[in-house]
Amino acid sequence: MRNPSLLFRKFENIYIDFGHKFDADNYTPPPPPPTMQEFPVVPEVTEIDDPTVEEENALKKAREEAMEAAEDMDDVDDDDEEDD
Repeated sequence: MRNPSLLFRKFENIYIDFGHKFDADNYTPPPPPPTMQEFPVVPEVTEIDDPTVEEENALKKAREEAMEAAEDMDDVDDDDEEDD
């Protein structure tokens, strides 16, 4: 069974523009730009594997020890200045 509302619909297409009715030369689109070369491989952008949890913990521990050593050196320097 057909939908009764579709029986009485009419469609018209209207073109409003200043298009070309005829062109002796066929249109040829410009060629795409040349493909890019691969990014150069330099150490700053070379991919490396993520560190393991053990390596991260070792690095964190080494940084903490370095911070503690630097604080100890600051404390020693401050004591020397107070003696002067």
